[in-house]
Amino acid sequence: MFPTELDSQWFHNNPDREFRLRRQSPAEFQAWPVPPEPGMAAWCIIRKADGAVEAFALPVGDEMDDYDEELMQLFDQLRDHTA
Repeated sequence: MFPTELDSQWFHNNPDREFRLRRQSPAEFQAWPVPPEPGMAAWCIIRKADGAVEAFALPVGDEMDDYDEELMQLFDQLRDHTA
């Protein structure tokens, strides 16, 4: 998965941020090898430094903070899990 042009624009408009948290589009999560279960929403974290993307699912309605420190920790956990 690759960052989108909208992700690039978001980082341009938020130069102090190192990570971006956003919901994935249906086209993005349809590319998952195993789709999210019913009741789950597809999300991703994009790392500005190298454009790396990690995808994950949360129950619909759940939210999380989007502070860089927390996103970095979750990104690293997802990256370690897939390595």
